[in-house]
Amino acid sequence: MAPTSEDTPARPAAGDEKVAPAEGAAGQTDDEQLSIGELAALAAVSTRTIRYYEELGILPAPPRTSGGTRRYPRAYVFYLQGAKVLKQLGFGLEEIAELGQFALVGTSASARTRAILQQKQTELSRQIRVLDRLHEIVRDAVAKDHPSDQSPVTDLLLWVGTENGSVAD
Repeated sequence: MAPTSEDTPARPAAGDEKVAPAEGAAGQTDDEQLSIGELAALAAVSTRTIRYYEELGILPAPPRTSGGTRRYPRAYVFYLQGAKVLKQLGFGLEEIAELGQFALVGTSASARTRAILQQKQTELSRQIRVLDRLHEIVRDAVAKDHPSDQSPVTDLLLWVGTENGSVAD
């Protein structure tokens, strides 16, 4: 997901003239800083998404040049990729921001962070059960012919609607 707090670039102090170099994966200094457009292209997101994620706190504030231009270390690609994966798993942007702050700070999880993770664990467990059952139904459908009144899709929909497929609230 997100790099550790050691990889998080510090925001330059007022009056700093240069952007601090980022550390590469092998611990070597990587002087390459990306423009917002370059970062967007590498992460396959829009520049608007990057700015919005900064506002929400999903992305740490990037270092800026003396002229105020954002310059992003390559590590920011991992922040964006992690956010995209979490979104695909059903996390909301506010939840991603909360988890990102937890990951960056590296302290104990707050009660809110634990609650988010527990809720997502329940949701992911349900999704896994549904996908496992879907896999079985599709495997069975491929292995044998079904009469037209016994569609594998019908089996799946019936199963999802029962206690076996849904989480009791």
